[in-house]
Amino acid sequence: MNRKKEGKSSEQNNSGQRASGQHSGIRLSFLNVLLICVGLVIAVLMVISTYQTTGSVKEIVTVTDNYLNNQQTSGMLQDFTDDLEGLAREFVRNGAVGTAREYEGKLNAMNAQLDQYVPESSNSEAANQALLSAINAFRKRSDIEKQAMRLALDTENMPQASLAALPAFLKTELSAADQALSVSTRQSLAADRLDSEEYSRYGETVRTEVDDSHRLSSQEGKKQAEDTFSRVNGIVTEQMILVFLFIAVAFAALVLNRLLIITPMQKSVENLDRREPIPVRGSYEMRHLAQAYNDVLKDNEEKTKALSYSATHDALTDMFNRAMFDKKYKEAQNEQVAVLVADVDHFKQYNDEFGHDIGDKVLQMAADALKRHFRAEDEIFRIGGDEFCIIMPGICQDRAESVRDRIIRINGELKQTDTQMPPVTLSAGIACWDRPNPKGSLFKDADRVLLELKKTRETCCAVYQG
Repeated sequence: MNRKKEGKSSEQNNSGQRASGQHSGIRLSFLNVLLICVGLVIAVLMVISTYQTTGSVKEIVTVTDNYLNNQQTSGMLQDFTDDLEGLAREFVRNGAVGTAREYEGKLNAMNAQLDQYVPESSNSEAANQALLSAINAFRKRSDIEKQAMRLALDTENMPQASLAALPAFLKTELSAADQALSVSTRQSLAADRLDSEEYSRYGETVRTEVDDSHRLSSQEGKKQAEDTFSRVNGIVTEQMILVFLFIAVAFAALVLNRLLIITPMQKSVENLDRREPIPVRGSYEMRHLAQAYNDVLKDNEEKTKALSYSATHDALTDMFNRAMFDKKYKEAQNEQVAVLVADVDHFKQYNDEFGHDIGDKVLQMAADALKRHFRAEDEIFRIGGDEFCIIMPGICQDRAESVRDRIIRINGELKQTDTQMPPVTLSAGIACWDRPNPKGSLFKDADRVLLELKKTRETCCAVYQG
């Protein structure tokens, strides 16, 4: 009752201290929230500005890509127009299959480029219309070239292998009227078509419209790029202003936190190093922090003791664990002690037949029995699984039989249990400090006796005799 009253009194004092300091000191929370809000607003503005910059850069990239696409398409159109004309005239003259195949390859390459051209991607509508006009003239011009090449083809005198290798557009049959003409007449007509005014006009259209497309695309692309760069410059200026504002807010936050938090904390460092209570003083938050630290410091000893106990004891049996055994056994190396090593007989069968829960209860029963039957000065350990070890001060060879009797009594008690548990027995080996012909450490000799005992099953406990 007195402890409860003291605890209540302490709690009242603590609450009184908190209440007394509740309205004292400068509140840093509002100041920090204000600075954070200002910083967030600046950060949001910077993100928006960055997004605008990204959009402008994308516009520049798009303008550049459109310009390059227009230049590439129009440039190829001009070059391929001249190349295809030369190949068509050469085929009309010599009828070589290789020339026809080369013509087909270049025409397919040009058509593939034209199929990739997207009119909507042009920077200028006028440039797009000029390029479309050039493309239309190119295709009509290539139609005339293919007609001329079909007229000039001499299929009667061409080997079968050459006929098979001809491009598909040359395998189209001529009209009945054209077939009735002689080869020389058809070749003359083919040359006339390549020299016709219509054919020349289409070529001139390609050149003129390509030049116009180049010029218009360049002018419009330059104008769009200048407008975009102007916007980017304005955005960069805004970003610089925002950066300076952000730096100013950050500097203000640093100074205020230094004055109101860090300096009071530095004055408490010596108390922290000495693990002494911190004086409840300073800002509102620092007062609460000091009070919380003092409460934690008060509870720390109890928690440290609990952790220390957990580190040296087995959770299931509440005995010392293997780590504690290693320490104690090392300390007892030169002492007059005896070591007993014991385990539960057929423990694996308990786990396999009844489950691990029953196995745990078996270990707890064995541990409780060992605690009851051994002396207070005997140190009992669970060193792993179903294996126990006991360090017994003052036990020599002459007194070992008394220890053996304890194991017999323990087994008799465990066998007569009236619980639902199956019968439990222990086997143990003992080695004393004054044993004859020691072969190693006390623990190893005791363990060796236990192993031999397990083989013979003549008794439940044996003493090492060398």
